[in-house]
Amino acid sequence: MEEENHFSEKESLELINRMIYEGKNYFHESGIVSLIGGFGVVIYSLLAYLIAKGLSFPFNPFYLLNITFAFHIYFSLKEEKKKEAKTFTDEAIDYVWFGFFMSVIIMLIAGSLAGIGYMMISIWLSLNALAAFFTGMITKFSYLIFASIASWLLAAASFFLLNEHSLLLLAIAAILVWIIPGFMLNAYLRKLQQHTG
Repeated sequence: MEEENHFSEKESLELINRMIYEGKNYFHESGIVSLIGGFGVVIYSLLAYLIAKGLSFPFNPFYLLNITFAFHIYFSLKEEKKKEAKTFTDEAIDYVWFGFFMSVIIMLIAGSLAGIGYMMISIWLSLNALAAFFTGMITKFSYLIFASIASWLLAAASFFLLNEHSLLLLAIAAILVWIIPGFMLNAYLRKLQQHTG
């Protein structure tokens, strides 16, 4: 027996609205979330590298990722409110990066307990490349596809290092996958606002 889908008037209008904005290739992203994540990872990676080289520091700098995640969530929610519509593309990208963050959190906790050390960086780089690749393909953002390939190469190289130098590769990947696209998105949105405003 077939189930009938009954949409309320509000749900029907919301679906139509999403499809219209999807058709217009509507995009609203300031890049701030990407910049927060990117600069956070670069700072923590460089700090962890300096600690491995002898710098005295009271705790593992990657514990500060909790603060970065909190800012990430706060600014993501703020960005959502500014959007005229949430498209299917937006939703797909949200799922990709939610999956990435959950994978990284689980890997960091389990990896620390299992004592796999620098192998965690190699896994992180691989996951980062995968999420960036999916995002680049979904949005047709060619730079991000290039950055994901570069990140995969960094991941491959890191498997041969498995030492503190892997942290430098993580910092490079954060610049390529988060910081540069963050600035590009910010510039694109400003240009768009100037034309429409």
